[in-house]
Amino acid sequence: MYELTITGESGKTLTFNDIGGQFTIVEITGLNPPKANINKNSVSLMPGSRYNSSKILDREIKLAFAIEYEAEAGRLAVYDVLQTGRPVRLSYKSDLLDVYVDGYVWNILPAYFAQKQTVTVDILCTSPYFKSAQEIVNDLSAIVSMFSFPFASEAAGEIIFGQIDSLRSISVPNNGNVTCGLEIELFARGAITNPKIYNYTTGEFIGLNYSMQTGDLITISTENGHKTVTLLRNGVETNLFNALMEGVTWLQLPPEGAEFVFEIGSGTESNLSVSFRHNDLFEGV
Repeated sequence: MYELTITGESGKTLTFNDIGGQFTIVEITGLNPPKANINKNSVSLMPGSRYNSSKILDREIKLAFAIEYEAEAGRLAVYDVLQTGRPVRLSYKSDLLDVYVDGYVWNILPAYFAQKQTVTVDILCTSPYFKSAQEIVNDLSAIVSMFSFPFASEAAGEIIFGQIDSLRSISVPNNGNVTCGLEIELFARGAITNPKIYNYTTGEFIGLNYSMQTGDLITISTENGHKTVTLLRNGVETNLFNALMEGVTWLQLPPEGAEFVFEIGSGTESNLSVSFRHNDLFEGV
């Protein structure tokens, strides 16, 4: 069983499934892994060529579907969702996957005079991978419960309900089949300096030469094409790209997952909370 939904810029949707409805899919291509450009050089006196690099190309999805009833009303409903050159989101849900891919409407071609009217839509996805619908969050700090209800106490002074326990390392899984970027959030519960995040296995790191104050939130995005470092302090956002340490790597999450640790230059480690956010990526469905 599957469900495929196209959501337009206005929020209106077209839904297709294997149960039936006003629209029925006739043919669809482009849900498979995208093509790649292979860069290579010919080598004299040797057979074949030498591989240099490769680049994944844009995803092109072509969807043809029939309007089962009320042809004109259905066609106009399609135009409400799909507009040439405008962004759309294609979501795919099955028993094993719940993913989406964003793209732009390239072409809309109705077959006006067919016995059963059909519409063919071309969608170009400049970011070719399917993303998991659910964002995965992993924290390098945790709230540890100190008691459970019901309880009675005659203790004087404050009663501790729980405490924040800063973990030294955390394993972040990747259930997709493509290396993906991360969104790393650094929240300061007290003053600290020079936060630094390591990949425990490779030794690669990303860090900042910066003094964080209580309440500061720094967000680092390592997603390809969207690499940013921003500080949120008292409701004001500031670009901290120039505060990056020398020799940093924009940490990625490989399909086998990774283990991360952090350190600080000065301050108390428990004053820094680190969160990792990502969406699993898939080449095809």
